[in-house]
Amino acid sequence: MMERKVVAVTGCLGFIGSHFTRACLQRNWMVWGVDKKTYAARTELLEEFGQFKSFRFLETDIAKMDHLYDVDYVFNFAAETHVDNSIVDSARFTWSNIMGVENLLELIRGKRNYEMPVLIHISTDEVYGDLLNGKHTESDPLRPSNPYSASKAAADMMIFGWHRTHKVPYIIVR
Repeated sequence: MMERKVVAVTGCLGFIGSHFTRACLQRNWMVWGVDKKTYAARTELLEEFGQFKSFRFLETDIAKMDHLYDVDYVFNFAAETHVDNSIVDSARFTWSNIMGVENLLELIRGKRNYEMPVLIHISTDEVYGDLLNGKHTESDPLRPSNPYSASKAAADMMIFGWHRTHKVPYIIVR
């Protein structure tokens, strides 16, 4: 029998994060849902998720979180998105997409080595920049072309650095 998973899902009320949260709950995983309830949050989902005894909700900004529960995995869906918004207000993207990831990395690093959860970070293919022809590969260099993709690329690079320096386990999904 498989051991029950305990996960933190940041951005649990966003489009992709909410679908992932639902899938985890349907598998009877314990889910710590984290969301700061921005314009992108589907707050009506709290009622649905709240019907599961295995769901707990924390309303906070990932850049301000001061505690990480004992979890097996941290799935980071939280992010400022939309390229046009990043051009108008890049500071918001820096705060959430870079400082938020740094804070998650520090919270994970604060766990003992044998208790460190794996960070599953949801990135974007936009970190590779403009595609002239063909397709991107994972070995392509990062060449972001706007503030949004630059903030996501910076977060990816921070994760690499925390892994190398502090052995924080990670998977980046693009």
